[in-house]
Amino acid sequence: MFKRTLYCSTCNREVKPGEEIYVKMKVPQYAGMVEIKAYLKNEGKIYCTDCSTHN
Repeated sequence: MFKRTLYCSTCNREVKPGEEIYVKMKVPQYAGMVEIKAYLKNEGKIYCTDCSTHN
């Protein structure tokens, strides 16, 4: 399995495991099982807690 690394969309800092994040995304149009990290990386904008207050 590939290790999917998530980065903050604003400061480009790597998000660490267990860290709280905020994600801005649209509701998926399809139902089913997805690999959540891949979905977040491809379909959402990820913000760390520091940058979420600025957006």
